[in-house]
Amino acid sequence: MPASSTASAICTAARLRARLLQPERALIPTFGNFALSTATMSPDDWWALDCRHGRALVESCRTGTLLVWDLVTGDKQYLPLPAHDCSGYNGAVLCAAGHTDHRDCHLCPFLVAFVFSDDRDFITSACVFLSETDAWGEITSIVIPDALVLPKPTAQIGNTIYFLLDNNSIIEFVLDKHSLDLVEEVPYTYDQTIIMPTKDGCLGLAGGERFNFNLNLWSEVASIDGVVTWTHLRVIELEKILAPEAVSACMVGGIGAHAVGCAVDADVIFIDVYPSIYMIHLKSMKIEEVSRRNESADNMFFLTQVSTLQVPPIFTVLQSSL
Repeated sequence: MPASSTASAICTAARLRARLLQPERALIPTFGNFALSTATMSPDDWWALDCRHGRALVESCRTGTLLVWDLVTGDKQYLPLPAHDCSGYNGAVLCAAGHTDHRDCHLCPFLVAFVFSDDRDFITSACVFLSETDAWGEITSIVIPDALVLPKPTAQIGNTIYFLLDNNSIIEFVLDKHSLDLVEEVPYTYDQTIIMPTKDGCLGLAGGERFNFNLNLWSEVASIDGVVTWTHLRVIELEKILAPEAVSACMVGGIGAHAVGCAVDADVIFIDVYPSIYMIHLKSMKIEEVSRRNESADNMFFLTQVSTLQVPPIFTVLQSSL
């Protein structure tokens, strides 16, 4: 089977499986002004995987290709998926320049870290695409029994990208060593979980329980002797900060509330409380409704402008139905 056909079939199967687990809506935070043109993109064909350093990584479920989209200039670069069968996959796009100020990353080369799993032998693999060589590099693999990569937000900490698996484990892909390792299981099994970096540069997570409207924030903490453990930071009682009608509507839908993304520099976290997306400012605990789901759309993804200068966010909604 051609790679594009395989990828398209995989995309549909994996996304449908993920949607059964939750009404997934990928959130893309970007920084600064950006150019947005959807004239050449079919609104029912694209799925958002990731966004960092001013670039978005999206995939076409029809052609089996990835698209790296520069949100500042509007430039687009298409790249094929690695020619390997898989049952679940995820990706992350990063600036390859290695500097700490990412406001001008559109002038620099980029890389795409791609991780994928095969449910026949439960081998999880990773490889990197470099824009400078316009090619995928070597593949590194590990065996993780009964676990597949989930299409959920990834976390970058230094030169390491973290991915969430469907058995509540986390794997790390160390870019400079080209190594893929199992980190550990998340500290508590929630109905919905996302991983994210914390402001102090540690691995964190947000876990939601479907019917009690609590959002639990955790962080890894290293002791003096180097032992890393999970610490429960806080519980956000969403029922106390959401409008009563929002809680009622969500309960009627039977979906509950869960985190869908974050903007670490702005110290905000985004939650999906059907049928809306809300932004919570973690310092002030101010909550804002930023978008409402279109009932006719099976999936949405958002292009979000979030600034460290607290510029109000701008949202553009692209509807997608697979």
